[in-house]
Amino acid sequence: MNHRDREFISVGVSVAAGCERCFEVHVKEARSQGVSEEKLAQSMNIGLNVREHAQAIMHEPGLLVLGRKLAQLVTRTGEDEEGSEAGAPSATRIEELTSVACAFAVNCETSLEQHQANARLAGATDEEMQEAIRISRFIKGKADSLCCKRI
Repeated sequence: MNHRDREFISVGVSVAAGCERCFEVHVKEARSQGVSEEKLAQSMNIGLNVREHAQAIMHEPGLLVLGRKLAQLVTRTGEDEEGSEAGAPSATRIEELTSVACAFAVNCETSLEQHQANARLAGATDEEMQEAIRISRFIKGKADSLCCKRI
């Protein structure tokens, strides 16, 4: 995987992990590697979509645990439509690797399994998926440490 692809993934993971500082650093680096504004927006949207999908997955079990009578207190931010997530099977290898890393960043096992399967279909290797996870783990660690410094 080249540096440009790593930065594309890092932009999406920064968004999924909710780390503004990481996002700024990786957008700057991605631009220096020639990543277009369109591709930066695409990576950002992958991070947002995976994060929202993880939220949607937890909505129903959350209501079951909390009790249905709390349903009026909890609002759902989006509908879970088939194929609406950024990582639909038509996504490219790098888009799916980004989705794998983002799913890891938001701890969404369902999305992680889906995107790993899609990444394989798109031609990604196990080594590339492991590298995407390493990127995600690194950014999550940085995001955690930055937040801890503010406490």
